[in-house]
Formats: sequence, structure tokens, C-alpha cells
Amino acid sequence: MTTHGTRPTPTGTGARNGSPLPLWLLALFLLAFSFGTDDLIIAGILPDLSGDLDVSVAMGGQLVTVFALTFALGAPVAAFLTARLPRRQVLIGAAAVFILANVGAALAPTYSLLLVARILSGLAAATASPAAFALAATAAPEGRQGRFLAIVGAGLTTSLVAGVPAGTWIGGELGWRATMLYVAAIALVAGLGLLLTLPPLPGGERAGFKDRLASLRRPATAAALLAMIPSGAGGMMSYVYITEIVGRIGGIRGSAVAPLITAVGLAGIVGALIGGQLVDRLGALRALMVLLCGVFAAPILMVVLGVSGGPYPISVVALVLVLYGLATWGIAPATQAWLLERGDGPGAANELIALNNSAMFLGFSLAGGIGGLALETHGPLAVPAAAAGCVLVSLALFWAAFTSERRRRVSR
Repeated sequence: MTTHGTRPTPTGTGARNGSPLPLWLLALFLLAFSFGTDDLIIAGILPDLSGDLDVSVAMGGQLVTVFALTFALGAPVAAFLTARLPRRQVLIGAAAVFILANVGAALAPTYSLLLVARILSGLAAATASPAAFALAATAAPEGRQGRFLAIVGAGLTTSLVAGVPAGTWIGGELGWRATMLYVAAIALVAGLGLLLTLPPLPGGERAGFKDRLASLRRPATAAALLAMIPSGAGGMMSYVYITEIVGRIGGIRGSAVAPLITAVGLAGIVGALIGGQLVDRLGALRALMVLLCGVFAAPILMVVLGVSGGPYPISVVALVLVLYGLATWGIAPATQAWLLERGDGPGAANELIALNNSAMFLGFSLAGGIGGLALETHGPLAVPAAAAGCVLVSLALFWAAFTSERRRRVSR
């Protein structure tokens, strides 16, 4: 892995500002798209899957949890173990394991074997994702780092509005096993794209565990990574319980909710791309603060609408949800870019991205539990209120991180 100060040009395309996007970047987008689809697709095929394997729906739902937790816990370990390996080898190898794991999932005769396949696919995604983001950042031309990061991140967001619905339809027509083969096919196209367009790239420099995590000795970096846990929880919470929220503030229920979910996903795609442009124009720090304020404002607006009356027209509800999608999914490029600027020592970029992704997925895993508790005890409006509280904690931690960084620079 190259250091942040050295920007390789993996292909001749996209090497200069304003040039077409390099093909390897589009392949990384597609690979991230397959990871996001695999993470959430179980929800769309859950009844069919549970019935076929003779397990409860609740037990089947744990296939989503095990993927997310495997990703969260495996990303930093995988980043450290693969840091010295060439990036091309890591990405293509992880894509191959991911493909085989999903083929294995499609063929699994029992729930236990399917669970193993989900763990393997989660590990493969945990290995490839940090390498993909770090490669996009370090190989980006000057002034386009945020946009390159955003394109890879947009792969995850696009899976919400394209990958998951398509996979759900395939499952309904051909059965849940066909859906797993669909995920494997997407990753196969992405892997072949990387194989054909990504030239050999060096691995990281030889360094020990302490050296690779040297950046964590900075209080600012540690606080920012910690802030991603409540940020992830607060950002995802309103999405998990979106049906209850829009039912409360807009009286919208049943099939009428689907277009709103699509609107959130589309706004998330646009938000990821806008977030990348804000990084390039404002700098990572200012972009991060702007987007964090948006992530905080969206659930507050939901609460205000809910307590002040209603039901409100669907256009008003959609406007709030679009703001929510723009800010929530736009924050990732800014966070990643700011952390990469903090990197110290060889291979720091890969480890920081891995830890950032782990913290974010840990936050995602908390969103359902915290939001569910709020919903059961105080009703639908308590969900965005709890989400805003989580984001407020995240803002405080990020502010502490920025203050610590400013003091460190002044004391130099």
C-alpha cells in the first residue's frame, strides 16, 4: 500500500483532473455495490429462506446481524494481516472468496452452513472494503480525492435502491438461492474488471502492529473513530424504523412507503457524491461539520413535525427524508478524508479506513436495538429523537477531536 503522500496512477485514464473516471474505480464501485447488496438482501428474501430451511423468521434475520458483526470485527484485523500484500492481490483475492461464499450460500442445504457462508462473505467484504477506499484515496489525482472516495461509497448506497430491490424480485421469481447467485454474479463482474484494469500495486512497508496503529495515539484520531459509532447508530436508526416514522408524521402506510424508501436511497447516492465534492471544495473538516449538522437536523425536523400536528402532505415528508438521505450518506467521504489526513506511519491509511468502517458497522448494529427500545417505550417519534441524541454525542466527540488537533498544531 502506498502512503498518502504518494499517489500512484493505476491506469492511464483518470490520471488528471477532468479526465474520464478510470475503469478500476468503476470496478471498485461495483464491488462495493455487491457488498452492500449482500449485507441487506436477506431482508427481502427472509420469508422464503426461513421456510425453506425450516427456521423462524427471527433466526433467519440473524444472517444480517452476523454479516454486519463479522465485517465490523474483521475489518481492522484483515487490514493488518494483508497490509504488506499487493493491493491488486488483496482485492481480487477477497472478491474471489466473496463470490465462492455466495455460491456456497446458494447451495447450502442447512441454516448452519448458510451461516458459515455469511461469515465468509462478511470476512471477504471486510478485507476488500478498506483496501478499496484506501486505494481510491491514494490513487486519486490532486483535488479529486473526495470524489474518488465518494464513488466507491456510492456503490454501497446504490445497493439500497437498485441491488436489494432487484435481488428481492429475483428471489420472488426464482427463489432465494437465485438471489445469492445474483450477488455472486455482480461480484464476478467487479472482480474481472479489477483483474483486467488494475495493474500490480505494492503492498505496505514492513511495520509492526504498534507502528501501523501509531495514528491512534493521537487523541483526535481516536475520538473521531469513536464518534463514528454513535454517528452510525443515529444515521441508520431512522431508516430502520422509517415505516413507523412516516406513518406518524404523514399517515403514510403500506405500499405508499416504498417510494419514500426509494427517495431516501436516491438521496443517499446524490449525498455521497455531493459529500465528495464538498471535501474537494471546502476541505475534509468543513465538509464534515456541514454534513454532521445535516445529519442532526433531519431527525430533529421529524420530531418537530410529529409534535406540532399532522398528518403532513407526502411532499413535506419526502422533503425531510431527502434531507436525511443527503446528509446521512454524504458524511462518509468527509470522515474518511479527514482520517486519512491524520495517518502516521506505513500502511496507516488502510488501518484507519478499516477502523472507520468497523466503528460505522458497530453503530449500524446498535441502531436497531436502541431504536426498537425507543419505539416500544415512547412511540414512533422517540426513534428520531434517539437518533438525534446519538448524533449529538457524535458531534461532541468530533468537536473534541477537532479541538485536540488544533491544540496539537498550535503547540508545535
